[in-house]
Amino acid sequence: MRSKWRKLVLSSALVIGNVFTGSILHSAFAQETEQTEEISGSARDYLQWQLKRMEESMQRQQEQIQALKSRIEAVSAEPPPITKEEIKHEIEDYLATDEARKKMGLGLPSLPAVYTPDDEKYALSIKSPDGNFSLNTGGRLQFRYTFKDRDADFGKNDTNNIDVRRARVYFGGNIYSKLVHYYVELDGDSFDVGIRDFYVYWTPLEELNAKIGYFKVPFNRQRVSSSSKLLFQDRSIASEAFDQDRDYGFDIYGQPFEGHMEYHAAIFNGAGENPEDRGTDDNLDNELMYVLSVRYNPFGKYDYYDETDVKYSDTLKATIGASVTFNAKDRDEKLENTDAIAGVIDLGVKYRGLSWNNEYYVMTQDPESDGDSVDSDGFFTQLGYFVIPKRLELDVRYSQLDPNNDVSDDFEREYAAGANYYFRAHRSKIQADFGHHVTKKGDAGDEDENRFRVQYQIIF
Repeated sequence: MRSKWRKLVLSSALVIGNVFTGSILHSAFAQETEQTEEISGSARDYLQWQLKRMEESMQRQQEQIQALKSRIEAVSAEPPPITKEEIKHEIEDYLATDEARKKMGLGLPSLPAVYTPDDEKYALSIKSPDGNFSLNTGGRLQFRYTFKDRDADFGKNDTNNIDVRRARVYFGGNIYSKLVHYYVELDGDSFDVGIRDFYVYWTPLEELNAKIGYFKVPFNRQRVSSSSKLLFQDRSIASEAFDQDRDYGFDIYGQPFEGHMEYHAAIFNGAGENPEDRGTDDNLDNELMYVLSVRYNPFGKYDYYDETDVKYSDTLKATIGASVTFNAKDRDEKLENTDAIAGVIDLGVKYRGLSWNNEYYVMTQDPESDGDSVDSDGFFTQLGYFVIPKRLELDVRYSQLDPNNDVSDDFEREYAAGANYYFRAHRSKIQADFGHHVTKKGDAGDEDENRFRVQYQIIF
């Protein structure tokens, strides 16, 4: 009986244990299944996220590759690199400009005056803080070698010379205000020391300016051009014969209509550039010299200070002018007791390295006492062209002078050709030319002279 109940209890316990264990196992299995399903869903989302990021990365790489290809094509289309020599020339050209010198504090600011000193001359500038006072200084030297093959038929010998053709020191600036200026130039040409210019000028307006002192007479343009910026080493024989050089005087001038017009109305003593050589600088015949000048610049302001086109004008520049002088001088000498009238017309053109200058002169000398009047005329034409822009320039000139139109076979002629090389524009250059000069005086025959010259100029 006891073994029967033992079997019943054990069987019941076994059944109950199996049921409880199965419930636990079922619960655990269900929980594990749910977790497995949950884990499987998170992994899929993660893989999809990774795939999306890889696709975005590949897209960015494709864009970078395309941008790199475009850059390579652009670089391949760029011009070849600039050489060191080209960079050197560009820097030298820029340093020679007025703009560069002003930025470095060298030179006077641009002024609205017409016949004023050339700012490119100056090397050192001292200015007051308010700009009402300034002192600018500079210098220039021209060293020249000249060989002359002279006509032995007229008893003249050949010559060989080394000379300091021009040696100048100058001072300029403004005083008391920005409208009142001064200029003084000293020369030691061929070691003959003297004062070349000294004057004061007032520049209130572009259209109206005034100058008083000792300065160049505003008659012919080649004479007014600076000797540092001539196409040849000297002016033509016609210009030397008719120009009025320097004198004591007063000039009213201006450039109205934005520089398309220019005028001068001036009065001078008329005694000449070196009147003291004749024992006095007084105006002995009580006759003053008067100058009227007008100019038209069809394409705007024209740089008549410079006979060349070393600045290489990108647009056409031209000037047409005419001047008349009453009581004119003859080769810078006052004609006493003589009424003399001189006139000149000129034409100048510049364009892309080409410069063409022409002047025609006439003069009539009428003695107040008995005597015949003398008419004379002359002209020159000259052409320059830069075969290497801003560096190498070739030039030619022809000039003729007839000192008396009533005398036949009485003339002078000049033929010249040369080359100029510019290291730093006009501040450092070398000029060389060959000229043939013919003088005819009636039945005496032709007096010929051949001339070869080399000149180096430095401005400091």
